[in-house]
Amino acid sequence: MKIKKLFISAIIALSLSLAAEAAEKRTHIYNIADPDTLRVDIYKSNECKETTPALIFAFGGSFKHGQRDDARYLPMFNFLADNGITVVSADYRTALSNLDPTDISEPEEFAEALTGAIQLAVLDYTSATAFTISHAAEWGINPSQIFACGSSAGAITVLQTQYECCNRNTPIGALPADFNYAGVISMAGAIFSDGTPRWRRTPAPMMLFHGDADSTVPFDRATIGTFGLWGSKSIAESLNAIDSPYTFWKILGSDHSVAITPMDKHAGAILDFIHAVCDSRASITNVEERQPGQKPYKTEFTLEDYLRSNL
Repeated sequence: MKIKKLFISAIIALSLSLAAEAAEKRTHIYNIADPDTLRVDIYKSNECKETTPALIFAFGGSFKHGQRDDARYLPMFNFLADNGITVVSADYRTALSNLDPTDISEPEEFAEALTGAIQLAVLDYTSATAFTISHAAEWGINPSQIFACGSSAGAITVLQTQYECCNRNTPIGALPADFNYAGVISMAGAIFSDGTPRWRRTPAPMMLFHGDADSTVPFDRATIGTFGLWGSKSIAESLNAIDSPYTFWKILGSDHSVAITPMDKHAGAILDFIHAVCDSRASITNVEERQPGQKPYKTEFTLEDYLRSNL
């Protein structure tokens, strides 16, 4: 059985490696936000001549740094492109890049800076989405099947974008009034809100990956009173309360590495989720992944712990 599992893992790894060269990459400028020139990279298989779903990706990096073409992301991008999904990897401005940790003495001060960084990232992400919609016909994308996806700070960005889409009476940013994402895929993300996330409009189906030992982005919540970051566990509970489809992939004992590991380990599951949503088969699913021989680990963290991890 162990040999069989290793063989299957090797086949998946090989398929991801082979896919890395399968897609054509094109780069476009979608906005000039002085002094930043913001770009998107488009990954689409040369063999795909049909209209496809699209996934718009936001990179991680604590809102301080990060690259849309980070080498760790490329196997997933090309795997999805090779399997009929157009991937759009977008820049956004990282507002905390010049933050001086010595200027932060209280959690409230970091919360204020983080709020501004998230708002700026959401503004850029929605602009990238609007740019993608405007080029959907040219790029062979179905505009009703656009998925939001992100890692870490990028996961916060896409979740916050969806939250704003569902809770504002007016369109967010440059998005059309009737637009919503087909689905949201978050790798170690959270929503910044005052109180448990609540949804005025039904959100898109979500796929949430998170480790329950994450001291960087909270698995459950990190709040000052009721205001702060509400992680994947809280989001899944809020979706379950309104019977909105989601897949919550809880990685037991894993830390913030879950911002990256699903791109390799669960690329097939991500593809399956996209197909399920497009085929109206999305459901409520909870998955627990446990490592064999796992030792006891810490799951409770203070605001100071999260602050130290992000400064």
